[in-house]
Amino acid sequence: MEHMHHPKTTTHDGHHHAHGHRGEESKRLKLVILLTGFMMVVEGVAGVMTNSLALLSDAFHMLTHFGALLISLGGILIATRFTSEDKTFGYWRAEILTALLNGITLIPIVGYILYESYQRFLHPKEISEIPMLVVAFAGLLVNLISAALLWKTGEKDINMRGAFIHMMGDTLSSVAVIAAGALIYFTGWVLIDPVASAIIGVMILLWSAGLINESVHILLESVPKGIKIEEVAMEIRGLDRVRDVHDIHIWQITSGMYSMTCHVVMEEMPFSEAQRILHRIHHLLDEKFHISHANIQMEGEGYLEEHKH
Repeated sequence: MEHMHHPKTTTHDGHHHAHGHRGEESKRLKLVILLTGFMMVVEGVAGVMTNSLALLSDAFHMLTHFGALLISLGGILIATRFTSEDKTFGYWRAEILTALLNGITLIPIVGYILYESYQRFLHPKEISEIPMLVVAFAGLLVNLISAALLWKTGEKDINMRGAFIHMMGDTLSSVAVIAAGALIYFTGWVLIDPVASAIIGVMILLWSAGLINESVHILLESVPKGIKIEEVAMEIRGLDRVRDVHDIHIWQITSGMYSMTCHVVMEEMPFSEAQRILHRIHHLLDEKFHISHANIQMEGEGYLEEHKH
């Protein structure tokens, strides 16, 4: 049979679908970016004024997620507003390329935080713990508000779910700063400040490594995490009148955008019946595996006879 496409999965319509859900993301991301950027500056200034390295490290932690949010927003704006005839998938990969760059540039920041933590162990400084606590509480409040803004869309969208996790990471670091400030206030042990700072530095390093790994995974056209090719093949083979499926390729364009190509061997049947089964395959891929752009080539039973040896 000839090469067939389901209308839902054409490049144009697939991108139209992406534009719709990215529009809501864009609004929420802009608000969270404003809140995060404001609090990041406040914590940075307060960290210098109070001599709190933990507070300054938390500001850097917010900077990493501020950058990630800007990347997500930038990727959305670039991909939805710019098109090119020679880029049939648009500019969605801009989001992944900038995420990779962001992950790499975080490494020197971690080095600075760990180095400063070591220096504070050798040469402790007095901490103004009351202002430190006030700013840390304000940071915690901003992170909780930001997480709440991202929660609803994060339930359905993997990209926003990642942004939500970033905000929760910031929340944990804010809690660490508050705990450090409280301990300093009640015990006077100023060395807890570089300890909290080092913990936050390690958190940033782990997040950076994850970001680099995920970006490289996508750029290498690997099968998206959570999807197994054999499971996809088994589901397709389980449909009525489908004899086999082969040459399956599944890859990720950007966060939450999966594409697939495959060959499906079917019983001999009228074109209209084949079209109906093709529709069922597309529906299955979209509903169960979130593969919204599938390019499927249909083949008759003669294929099995020709290739059984």
